[in-house]
Amino acid sequence: MFYPVIFKPIYKEMIWGGDRLNRVFERTLPSGKIGESWDISCRPAEMGIIENGSWAGKSFAEYIEENRTGVLGTRLADTERFPLLVKLIDANDSLSIQVHPDDIFARQKGSADSGKSEMWYVLVPPDDGHLIIGLNSGVTREVLAQAYENGTVEQCLYRLPVKTGDIINIPAGLVHALTSGVMVAEVQQNSDLTYRLYDYNRLGLDGQPRPLHVDDALTVTDFSGKIPKNAVSGLNIKKDGNELIYAICNPYFAIIKYVLSGSLNENSDPAAFSIFTCVEGKAVIETPTLTAELLTGRSVFIPAGMGAYNIKPADDNGAVLLKSFVPDITKDFFDPLYAAGFSREDIQAHTALS
Repeated sequence: MFYPVIFKPIYKEMIWGGDRLNRVFERTLPSGKIGESWDISCRPAEMGIIENGSWAGKSFAEYIEENRTGVLGTRLADTERFPLLVKLIDANDSLSIQVHPDDIFARQKGSADSGKSEMWYVLVPPDDGHLIIGLNSGVTREVLAQAYENGTVEQCLYRLPVKTGDIINIPAGLVHALTSGVMVAEVQQNSDLTYRLYDYNRLGLDGQPRPLHVDDALTVTDFSGKIPKNAVSGLNIKKDGNELIYAICNPYFAIIKYVLSGSLNENSDPAAFSIFTCVEGKAVIETPTLTAELLTGRSVFIPAGMGAYNIKPADDNGAVLLKSFVPDITKDFFDPLYAAGFSREDIQAHTALS
């Protein structure tokens, strides 16, 4: 029953979208400005459909309900909402200046969605080499509110230089925006809750001004300056000649970057599912039941009950993958790093924790 599952992408038209998901990743896109591909999605209006193996044609929800423990894992079987959402984003123009709430604020507002923490992996750097990550030093709520009134929000924003391969952590409360030309892989809480602070006075696809959420954005924005505004370097563990870079860990998701030069034997975690997203090269995941080829930009779902599998590059050029999962923070993140000789100070200095 359990094998590496690939879902049909769900494409989203955006005013800032384009056609590079086709040109860069050889996708067959619908017409229009396609800005996002939701590749691991279990939401009523954006329900993933399995495209490989014996479950082909079935929905993600049907797959989960067939065997919640085997699919989600013993620790997550009672989870009411599938916890993660994995996307590719193609920004042919800048996105709105935005911020996401945490779970507490989302509940207070009566939202059907949770809060939203997320991360980006830079696939193609932006045209000017910078992303908007956080606020400049000294920007308070009052300063930002006045900037909104004056039309000077852009002067308050911190611009972070980025390059291909950078990992950026974006917890709830951090003002941020993708900028023109960038392509990223995104892992996030399964939420579509976004508060727009500024949108360059653009019109939406319907020809009307896109709504802003200034009061809520100002309320949830973190003005303390304590959230790091930098790319995450991570900590490297060698395994069978390959590199596993532990990068991000929070209650919602963990990110480990796999730099594969050869074959790697792994086992699924009976406590929790995982997801691999291929961000460079091509990979193959082999099980006794099914072999899945993972093309650049595609994601694969590893059910908790799958057991042993082998993952390797599809050719001699190697492959880079992001593994995302809902962690037991101590067992899945701290313990492997401690066993590799890293200290708590090392972990705090080189990974993104929250």
